[in-house]
Amino acid sequence: MSDVPGDPNRESIPLLLARTTSRIALAPKEARASLRVPSTRAESAGPIGYLRSRLGAAGTLVAAALVLFAIFADMLANDLPIACKLHGQLWLFPNITQPAELVALGGDATSSEAEWKVSALVPHGPTSPTAAPLLAPGRVTGHPFGTDREGRDVFARVIHGTRTYLVFALAAVMVSLLFGGLLGSLAGLFGGGADALVGRAIETVSAFPPLVLVLGIQAAVPHATVATLFLAIALTRWPEVARLVRAEVMQVATRDYVMAARALGASPLRVLRRHIAPNVRGQLIVLGAIGVPAVILIEASLDFLRVGPPAGAASWGETMSEFRDAPMAWWLLAFPGVFLFATIVALNLVGEARREMMDPRTR
Repeated sequence: MSDVPGDPNRESIPLLLARTTSRIALAPKEARASLRVPSTRAESAGPIGYLRSRLGAAGTLVAAALVLFAIFADMLANDLPIACKLHGQLWLFPNITQPAELVALGGDATSSEAEWKVSALVPHGPTSPTAAPLLAPGRVTGHPFGTDREGRDVFARVIHGTRTYLVFALAAVMVSLLFGGLLGSLAGLFGGGADALVGRAIETVSAFPPLVLVLGIQAAVPHATVATLFLAIALTRWPEVARLVRAEVMQVATRDYVMAARALGASPLRVLRRHIAPNVRGQLIVLGAIGVPAVILIEASLDFLRVGPPAGAASWGETMSEFRDAPMAWWLLAFPGVFLFATIVALNLVGEARREMMDPRTR
């Protein structure tokens, strides 16, 4: 096509657009489909990206359901009613407030003596024996997941164990993120002796497997409690946080806007808070999302070995450990195992989806 004015071979832009549009309209359906621009990032990534997006959505739904189970555990399984009228007095949500009068009276006596009551979905608590031991699951027995070796309702223990594990894991991950983020930030920002000291501490703690280190700490404490278990697990998670934050801080600290802030007289803490922390926050969120299922798995392993929380607390691992003494009671392993598997897989899918969202190569 020539640019010389008056050239007969020259075609106007509108004429070219019209001819191109007509050719696309007359092309086969497969050819037109190949010209379509992907509307989403999952489509542009192909079948693998589409599958990942669907798995991430499924993991989010399962994780949301588990959070709801944890929040409304007392509504789903509790020996005290949701509301009742007893001896002329109205009680609202005694299953949550746990009034001393009704707790002393007991769930069975409260239900039998109440003028009227609104019970939970399963009127059994997670800690008190309510029936004969090792009842098989079924509607006839009134225990949908059966009972354990102590006669406690397995459904109540599984549902309340969801709350125990999620709260414990979230708190432990938050402590590890704060501690590891602080040490990693100081090492990456100041360097020198601080960097060397933090680096040797990271290498020392990382040399031990987390489960072995937690077992050692629990064995070294004279009286192991939930607090010591919490601190032990939190202290085993901080090295990977500190390593990631240190690398990110060292990378961001060399950028032009950080150097300009330092040249203008900004203090190191102000540079860290205003210019470096926003670039590291996203990485910490991803690491926290991936760290929650790891903490849950460690806690369940300790409970299975019966070195975790005190005996009697609602726990998936402890319930599964009873299967060793009663191998015919398959429900002791099946139901807590399904919840544990679903929690680990769902939270890992959520963390992977979050990582994919923050990866600039997939945007």
